[in-house]
Amino acid sequence: MQSRVRYEVLDGLRGVAAIGVMLFHFSIIGVPIARHGYLAVDFFFILSGFVMAHAYSHRLETMPISRFLKLRIIRIYPLVVIGLSLGTSYFLLRYFSNNQSLYGVCDIIFGSMFNIFLLPKPWMSSAPTDTIFTTNTPLWSLSLEMALNILWARFFYKSPSRRLLIFAAVSGASMGLFSFQNGSADLGATWPTYPGGAARAVFGFFAGVLLWRYRPEPNKKGLHPEISALLLFAVLFVPDIGAAFDIFVIVFVFPSIIYIAACADFREERFIFKLSGNLSYPLYVIHVPMLHFFVGFSKTFKLGDHSTLVAALAAILCMATAVLLDYFYDRPVRRFLARAWIS
Repeated sequence: MQSRVRYEVLDGLRGVAAIGVMLFHFSIIGVPIARHGYLAVDFFFILSGFVMAHAYSHRLETMPISRFLKLRIIRIYPLVVIGLSLGTSYFLLRYFSNNQSLYGVCDIIFGSMFNIFLLPKPWMSSAPTDTIFTTNTPLWSLSLEMALNILWARFFYKSPSRRLLIFAAVSGASMGLFSFQNGSADLGATWPTYPGGAARAVFGFFAGVLLWRYRPEPNKKGLHPEISALLLFAVLFVPDIGAAFDIFVIVFVFPSIIYIAACADFREERFIFKLSGNLSYPLYVIHVPMLHFFVGFSKTFKLGDHSTLVAALAAILCMATAVLLDYFYDRPVRRFLARAWIS
């Protein structure tokens, strides 16, 4: 299969998943919507394996690992800096304005110093919900994704499928055990659940690589985009029904959705898929800090009885900000870094 295949539907589904994660985190402002939105992280892990294999499997034959690392840093870090800056600003503002922050100033500052390098803070705090990425929780998944990208490119991109299947099976079994112990697959953001989160990441990434190796031949006909998008969105809104459902979705449903979506290949860009794909990564990185700011906004203007209105406003502004960041910040910065750093 030639590299001209664009998999635009997969880019669009990334946006659907990012919106699902955002809606799950609406619990921050008291409006929980997508009860299984945390599963979108597993979709990201699987999609990452598929996309990385598609983009780099052949290029790594001649590409030095140092160049690969530079390309991944350029792709990931500009928005990490923005997302972490927003989150750290919120927690510091809350701490110095009313001294009611969940974290002390040392946790905030020194935690952010580790987090800026996509490293979890190596200690536990007394906060009720002590996350390893103190001021911007979702970055835990980017940390693991970055590590897996490097390990795969350095050691496993030419590994036989049988070996990758073993990795996926062992990590999938571990993920299942951790999920049943936890009551769900919502694992990875805290030190007690971090091993389960690592298992989620390893399973998802290598499952995605295997999916790419046995990918279908795409075409321009059929309802593949619509079916895959509806399936993904529906799964994220299923009520809480236990860990078994989570494992079934991660192991069977999400790979099926990606396989169905990979059947479609558009020769011309479709605006909605392009827009969805473009906003996905910025939205994932900035939505939690922005929701925290909305909590403060709601309290300041006494909008506690209008949580639905606040949620609607938050959704619009988060997505609009993501689109603007993609166009006016992320793309220009990445172009500049590519010119300055990669010869």
